[in-house]
Amino acid sequence: MKRLLPKLLAALVLAMLTVLAWQFRFEHSGPLLTGPFKPGLPGWEWKSGKGREANPDETGAVTISRTKGDGDPAVLVEHVLGTLDDARFLHIEMDAKWDDVEQDGDVRWATARVILFGKHPDGTTTMPHDHGLISAYGSAPWHHEEAVFDLVPNGGEQRLSLEHWGVRGSLQLRNVEVSVVRQRAWFLPAATALLIAWVLWGTWWAAPAPGRWKWLRALLAGCTLVGATWFLVFPQPRFSARSLSGQFRLGTALPVVAPPKAPEPAPPQPVPPVAVVPAPAPPPVSPVVPPPVAPPAPPAIVPPTAPAPAPPSEKREDRFVDEAIRQLHDRFNFLHIVAFGAFGLALFGFARPGLWPITAVIAFASEALPNYQQHQAWDRGDIGDLLSDGAGLLLAALVVMAVRKRWRKRCSPTDDPASGDSTPGKALPG
Repeated sequence: MKRLLPKLLAALVLAMLTVLAWQFRFEHSGPLLTGPFKPGLPGWEWKSGKGREANPDETGAVTISRTKGDGDPAVLVEHVLGTLDDARFLHIEMDAKWDDVEQDGDVRWATARVILFGKHPDGTTTMPHDHGLISAYGSAPWHHEEAVFDLVPNGGEQRLSLEHWGVRGSLQLRNVEVSVVRQRAWFLPAATALLIAWVLWGTWWAAPAPGRWKWLRALLAGCTLVGATWFLVFPQPRFSARSLSGQFRLGTALPVVAPPKAPEPAPPQPVPPVAVVPAPAPPPVSPVVPPPVAPPAPPAIVPPTAPAPAPPSEKREDRFVDEAIRQLHDRFNFLHIVAFGAFGLALFGFARPGLWPITAVIAFASEALPNYQQHQAWDRGDIGDLLSDGAGLLLAALVVMAVRKRWRKRCSPTDDPASGDSTPGKALPG
């Protein structure tokens, strides 16, 4: 316990510094692109669904609702934010509340939601990998929703969309604010320093590692811990950054700069009278005989061009593999088992299976943190994901232990890599 306490205190200090850097990561770099709802919803276009005459209530909230059983179409309301080709990060925040929202079938996105997408003049759309601010399920009281989106380069005209594809329920929104932000100049150096500190802490936690090159193996185990946390708890490389505690500290939004007014024209100056002098008569013009015109040349015959080759079609085997992986994931949470299985193989292989408590913490955080940030309650899908994560870690631990046990049977104790001695010995019988 005396050895464990300093490691836990160091982890607590690093966690506090990480949260502090994350909360101050962004700052305003432009004015607000939209503000709270106003009567008549200026700037918003009601594409479909009931509620076109909706106005904010006394609290400034607008409600979108749907009852599919009554024949209500899906609700689509959009706000055009403009083309933001020079921006990378877009900050969106609002207060939200929803009641009795039920998704349509097994389609996860068929619910009440708020998303960001881009639209090109030809009608094609682009979306960040994580493009949803709100995906409502069940009921939730008034709370604050906030995220920073990593925009798709050349993503077209950006639009904020309020949608309801669910079977029933209502979604209330108010205090909507959208603005362009950027990373503060000090964030990348600070993030690099924190990353190195976390790797050193992971090395400290994993030491002493078994076998030869104890500290090198411990260092690799520390890198594995940090990499698993980075990719399994905070998905990269595209993401929607969400606050870890309270709201992002963005500073003061830049004011909207009004376009400069055109200078008023000067009054006209009086023009003095000008004497009119009659022009001289033109000289007589002799008749001009037009030159002979050559007959037109016959039109050139253009040989027909060969038709353009058809684009290559997708290979059938590629679609078959994708479909097989999707079915495995739907039935057995295949991707969770593979991801945490690989994590367990690397960590237990470099260090020892005795580090399983920290792997359990990472698996739990991979489900708990997104639910906390998105104000979602745990459901059966989250429990299934957590069980799949544990199954992947358990399989990895069993594989590592089986390989080491078999190695010990084939080699003498002095040949065992876990012993740290490479002196050859006599092989054990059997």
